[in-house]
Amino acid sequence: MSWRAEFERRSGPSLRRLAALPRWSVLVGVVVLLVGGLLLHGAVAALLLGVLAAFLGWLLMLSWPALQPVPRLLRLLVVAALVGIAVTRF
Repeated sequence: MSWRAEFERRSGPSLRRLAALPRWSVLVGVVVLLVGGLLLHGAVAALLLGVLAAFLGWLLMLSWPALQPVPRLLRLLVVAALVGIAVTRF
């Protein structure tokens, strides 16, 4: 089994849990992590932004084969920007 298939298989239960949540709850969680990470300082801000970057990076990895090059690049830049901001907040 390829690493990609294994990654998708292991992500399945988490994706099912996410899909079972109300749609607005994921958006609220993302906004809370982003706003908290931007308004706070220090390790807490870095942690919040790091969690958000990891979540968006995970979704990017899952959607990578279905994306065209430009959307891939834009999403990758968002994740990289979050990591960069998290490092500067720390």
